[in-house]
Amino acid sequence: MEEILYYLAVATGISFLWLLLAGHRPQGERPIVGLAHLVAIVGTTGLLFLLWRRELGLAVILAYLQGLLTISLWAALPNWNTRGHTFLAAFTAAQVVFLARIAWAILFGRLALPAILASLILFLAEFLAVLLTVYFAYEVLDVMCRIRWRRLFLPFTGPNDYWPKVSIHVPAHAEPTEMVIETLSALHKLDYPNYEVIMVDDNTNEDELWRPVLDFCHQAGFKVFHLQNYPGFKSGALNFALSQTAPDAEIVVVVDADYVVEPNFLRETVPYFHNPRVAFVQTPQSFRNSDDNLFARRSTLAQRFFFEISMRSRNEYNAIIFCGTMGLIRKRALERIGGWDEWCITEDAEASLRLLSRGYQSIYINRAFGHGLLPTTFESTKKQRFRWAFGGMQILRRYWRQLMPWTEQPAGLTRRQRLAYLMGLLSWVNDLLVLIFTGFLLLTSAAFALGYSLPVRQLAEWILLVPVLSIVTGMLRVAWAMRLATGCSWREGFGAFTTMLALSWTVAQACLSALRHDKGVFLRTPKFAVQSDLTRALRAASWETILGIALVAAAPIVLYVRTNREGILLAALLAWHALIYLSALRSALVEVLPVQPHRPERAPSGSQI
Repeated sequence: MEEILYYLAVATGISFLWLLLAGHRPQGERPIVGLAHLVAIVGTTGLLFLLWRRELGLAVILAYLQGLLTISLWAALPNWNTRGHTFLAAFTAAQVVFLARIAWAILFGRLALPAILASLILFLAEFLAVLLTVYFAYEVLDVMCRIRWRRLFLPFTGPNDYWPKVSIHVPAHAEPTEMVIETLSALHKLDYPNYEVIMVDDNTNEDELWRPVLDFCHQAGFKVFHLQNYPGFKSGALNFALSQTAPDAEIVVVVDADYVVEPNFLRETVPYFHNPRVAFVQTPQSFRNSDDNLFARRSTLAQRFFFEISMRSRNEYNAIIFCGTMGLIRKRALERIGGWDEWCITEDAEASLRLLSRGYQSIYINRAFGHGLLPTTFESTKKQRFRWAFGGMQILRRYWRQLMPWTEQPAGLTRRQRLAYLMGLLSWVNDLLVLIFTGFLLLTSAAFALGYSLPVRQLAEWILLVPVLSIVTGMLRVAWAMRLATGCSWREGFGAFTTMLALSWTVAQACLSALRHDKGVFLRTPKFAVQSDLTRALRAASWETILGIALVAAAPIVLYVRTNREGILLAALLAWHALIYLSALRSALVEVLPVQPHRPERAPSGSQI
């Protein structure tokens, strides 16, 4: 089985290289061209494996099986090019064989009972990590290797005589007055014939913040309410706004208090509600303060990855989430599900799941119609990500049984929708798994140094090879997709990727907290300008820095004890985990660096890029 793993490692490497060089062909391709790429990839893989392992018969058999598996994927995913099929086939097969070999080593490796039990617990974490790794790869390929789209929605610019009344809800809590008035001024200029604006100030105590906003709303003719000691946080304020919505309004729009909306927002999105089955329309979130510092720029790119990759992939299966701001929702559908649930601190994503379970359709338009303010400090970004992760875990805890692929719900979600939501929610758990593996690696290093053996199955070269290969291809795959989707450089793509890694500790904390507590605290992201401060930034990354330094220190210990390939691979895994946590320190440091001029990225356009 080890030889099969080595072949699949070669196949993954070769197909990935081909993916980087020729995997993005959005204008389509002829089948004969795809077949030529397939033959070239499989032939190169078989030849290199033969030169490495000197096994002619095995090389021929495995190359033949690789070709069959890829052709099967071609038939199952006809809207991809063959570079996507070939990489996914090799990558997934490597992960499956990897798990099978571990299971064999646990069950038939003559381990003591305590070692078997400990190894099985670790295996469950590895199984879930592999499942998420394969799905993450699938999402990127589903967008970057797609040659035909089934559900591509562009901004509506054609003839239209459908102009339903729209109610725009703007919740705010202790926000800067000038920022809120700027948002409301932009809404006053919307190019749409029939809409109202409901401004809800949610429990702001400072009179100097909310009274000027009330005065502006009265002058503009907007409905405005100041709530005091009102429960439910943002979802409570939105439910109050829903209760004050005009009876003849058909569409509800949520706009956060920091978003400056373009005049054509409603005109180019509302017409899609002419289809009575459409429950909500979502557009990307975008930010106008991304050049405040280098951290803000990388954070902007990191958030764009979700809208450029995950949302576009999920839109193909009518499985997107409602992201709150810059989203539109049918009022009747929202009332049908009972409004916004106040038990969940990510009420927008939770509502979209309930809407889709009623058989509604969703639409994602990959075009930004407004620009808000994102957190520009690492500390405030961690608070925001903690809330998102905690809310995601709340949803997972409540709905995981309904999301299982084998669950039968005749009038509910399709299997493909359940898979998208399940994997999207489990993605938060990935960082908790990383923390578990980090602990295992540190214990392994300590055991090596002291001459002990952990009560689990022993590490071997084949066990370490596949994770290292997954890490390398995963890191390059994200940067590759970012570069093609946004027009950023490779360097900026890697910078955005490390910004994602920097929040791993925070997400893991949120997952652990959500497993212990049902209710979360709505951690608001302040929109007041905050001056970057090195001391505060370093304090925000303190725990991650300590853990990263421990991992760095463990690497030379492993190399001293084991100078063979196993030792090198284990040291590489330690270095990877160190990079994850030290990315927090890096983010804290770049927060205080000045921004250099750069080539602007492409904005989401709704094209097939």
